[in-house]
Amino acid sequence: MKKYAYIGCLGFIAVITTEFGIIGILPQVAEYYKISIDKAGYLLSAFALVIALTGPFMTLITSGIDRKKIMMAAIFMFLITGIVSSLSPPFWLMMVVRVLPAFLQPVYIATALSVAISRADEKNKNELMSIVFNGVAIAMVTTVPFATWISGLYSWEYSFTVQAAVSLIALFFIYFFLPPIPVKEKNRMEVR
Repeated sequence: MKKYAYIGCLGFIAVITTEFGIIGILPQVAEYYKISIDKAGYLLSAFALVIALTGPFMTLITSGIDRKKIMMAAIFMFLITGIVSSLSPPFWLMMVVRVLPAFLQPVYIATALSVAISRADEKNKNELMSIVFNGVAIAMVTTVPFATWISGLYSWEYSFTVQAAVSLIALFFIYFFLPPIPVKEKNRMEVR
């Protein structure tokens, strides 16, 4: 169903806005915390490193859990990140709340794609996956620049407020418009 693909796309927008929204505000964050841009850049690089190191394992570990619950948990983590970050916490706490959702980002991506094609005909699967992946393009050309613009008008904390708002909207649609999707058979890792 296309509805599932659009819900997955909306979550993708939340995920990408949170992941890359920090790029446009690194100078402001560095100035606020009185640190170098390099150190502020850890907020992005630590996120990416956690994804690279834990992505496959987290996806495998969570593969037997209801897909709606997984998607909600992932987006909820992104929502918490936006809220806590908008309160300008100490840098160590900012780093912690930036890294935590990175554990669930690959899980969200895999689950959203799986949900989008779960009830589709073979001929429609590519179209549905492209709808989900459009969330990346939409976030890159709208919400990420918008969050950066907002932070320029007011302060960097407002950028995280925008990210939290996008996550809250995504969470709303997942909760109210996505039915429970229990997993019939848990994936098993094959060693060859």
